[in-house]
Amino acid sequence: MAGSNLLKHVADGGRATVQKTAHVVLEGAKQQVPHDEGELQRSGVVVMGNGAEACISFGGGSGTGRQRLPYAVRWHENNANFQKGRKMRYLADPLQQLGPRAFIAAAQHELGGRLR
Repeated sequence: MAGSNLLKHVADGGRATVQKTAHVVLEGAKQQVPHDEGELQRSGVVVMGNGAEACISFGGGSGTGRQRLPYAVRWHENNANFQKGRKMRYLADPLQQLGPRAFIAAAQHELGGRLR
Protein backbone atom coordinates (compact mmCIF):
# COMPACT_ATOMS: atom_id res chain seq x y z
CA MET A 1 0.00 0.00 0.00
CA ALA A 2 1.50 3.34 -1.05
CA GLY A 3 2.28 5.92 1.65
CA SER A 4 -0.38 8.48 0.71
CA ASN A 5 -2.97 5.74 0.26
CA LEU A 6 -2.08 4.35 3.70
CA LEU A 7 -2.48 7.78 5.30
CA LYS A 8 -5.90 8.20 3.69
CA HIS A 9 -7.03 4.78 4.95
CA VAL A 10 -5.82 5.59 8.47
CA ALA A 11 -7.47 9.04 8.44
CA ASP A 12 -10.77 7.65 7.11
CA GLY A 13 -10.65 4.77 9.58
CA GLY A 14 -9.91 7.13 12.46
CA ARG A 15 -12.85 9.35 11.58
CA ALA A 16 -15.19 6.35 11.27
CA THR A 17 -13.89 5.01 14.60
CA VAL A 18 -14.63 8.28 16.39
CA GLN A 19 -18.06 8.55 14.77
CA LYS A 20 -19.07 5.01 15.78
CA THR A 21 -17.76 5.55 19.31
CA ALA A 22 -19.69 8.81 19.65
CA HIS A 23 -22.93 7.14 18.58
CA VAL A 24 -22.45 4.31 21.11
CA VAL A 25 -21.93 6.89 23.87
CA LEU A 26 -24.94 8.92 22.68
CA GLU A 27 -27.23 5.88 22.80
CA GLY A 28 -25.97 5.03 26.30
CA ALA A 29 -26.56 8.60 27.41
CA LYS A 30 -30.11 8.56 26.05
CA GLN A 31 -30.86 5.72 28.47
CA GLN A 32 -29.76 7.87 31.43
CA VAL A 33 -30.80 11.42 30.52
CA PRO A 34 -33.58 12.81 32.75
CA HIS A 35 -36.91 12.22 31.03
CA ASP A 36 -40.11 14.11 31.61
CA GLU A 37 -41.58 14.76 28.18
CA GLY A 38 -38.51 13.52 26.30
CA GLU A 39 -37.39 16.87 24.88
CA LEU A 40 -33.91 16.62 26.42
CA GLN A 41 -33.52 13.01 25.28
CA ARG A 42 -34.54 13.89 21.72
CA SER A 43 -32.05 16.78 21.67
CA GLY A 44 -29.04 14.42 21.84
CA VAL A 45 -26.85 14.62 18.74
CA VAL A 46 -23.41 13.74 17.42
CA VAL A 47 -21.77 16.45 15.33
CA MET A 48 -18.61 15.44 13.50
CA GLY A 49 -15.73 17.88 13.15
CA ASN A 50 -13.42 18.18 10.16
CA GLY A 51 -11.12 15.36 11.18
CA ALA A 52 -11.33 12.53 13.67
CA GLU A 53 -13.27 14.54 16.24
CA ALA A 54 -16.87 14.49 17.39
CA CYS A 55 -19.08 16.51 19.70
CA ILE A 56 -21.87 14.76 21.60
CA SER A 57 -24.38 17.20 23.01
CA PHE A 58 -27.76 17.50 24.63
CA GLY A 59 -29.82 20.63 25.03
CA GLY A 60 -29.85 22.07 21.52
CA GLY A 61 -28.49 25.48 20.69
CA SER A 62 -26.21 26.78 17.97
CA GLY A 63 -25.37 24.31 15.23
CA THR A 64 -27.81 21.61 16.35
CA GLY A 65 -30.99 22.72 14.61
CA ARG A 66 -32.86 22.50 17.92
CA GLN A 67 -34.07 25.07 20.40
CA ARG A 68 -31.68 25.58 23.33
CA LEU A 69 -32.81 23.81 26.52
CA PRO A 70 -31.34 25.85 29.39
CA TYR A 71 -31.84 23.07 31.95
CA ALA A 72 -29.60 20.56 30.12
CA VAL A 73 -26.38 21.56 31.93
CA ARG A 74 -28.12 22.02 35.28
CA TRP A 75 -29.55 18.49 35.16
CA HIS A 76 -26.19 17.07 34.11
CA GLU A 77 -24.32 18.69 36.99
CA ASN A 78 -26.88 18.74 39.83
CA ASN A 79 -28.71 15.86 41.42
CA ALA A 80 -32.48 15.86 41.60
CA ASN A 81 -35.27 13.36 42.13
CA PHE A 82 -35.04 11.82 38.65
CA GLN A 83 -37.51 9.06 37.84
CA LYS A 84 -37.20 5.74 35.96
CA GLY A 85 -33.50 5.21 36.64
CA ARG A 86 -32.54 8.52 35.04
CA LYS A 87 -29.67 10.46 36.58
CA MET A 88 -27.25 13.34 36.57
CA ARG A 89 -23.95 12.99 34.63
CA TYR A 90 -25.99 11.38 31.88
CA LEU A 91 -23.29 12.14 29.30
CA ALA A 92 -20.06 11.94 31.32
CA ASP A 93 -20.80 8.52 32.82
CA PRO A 94 -21.59 6.74 29.51
CA LEU A 95 -18.49 8.35 27.99
CA GLN A 96 -16.32 6.85 30.74
CA GLN A 97 -18.17 3.52 30.89
CA LEU A 98 -18.79 2.82 27.20
CA GLY A 99 -16.31 5.01 25.35
CA PRO A 100 -13.03 3.10 25.77
CA ARG A 101 -14.40 -0.32 24.77
CA ALA A 102 -16.47 1.13 21.94
CA PHE A 103 -13.41 2.96 20.63
CA ILE A 104 -11.23 -0.16 20.68
CA ALA A 105 -13.89 -2.28 18.97
CA ALA A 106 -14.55 0.37 16.32
CA ALA A 107 -10.83 0.90 15.70
CA GLN A 108 -10.24 -2.82 15.25
CA HIS A 109 -13.15 -3.05 12.83
CA GLU A 110 -12.49 0.14 10.88
CA LEU A 111 -8.70 0.11 10.73
CA GLY A 112 -8.37 -3.65 10.50
CA GLY A 113 -10.72 -3.78 7.55
CA ARG A 114 -9.02 -0.91 5.75
CA LEU A 115 -5.44 -2.07 6.20
CA ARG A 116 -5.77 -5.62 4.91
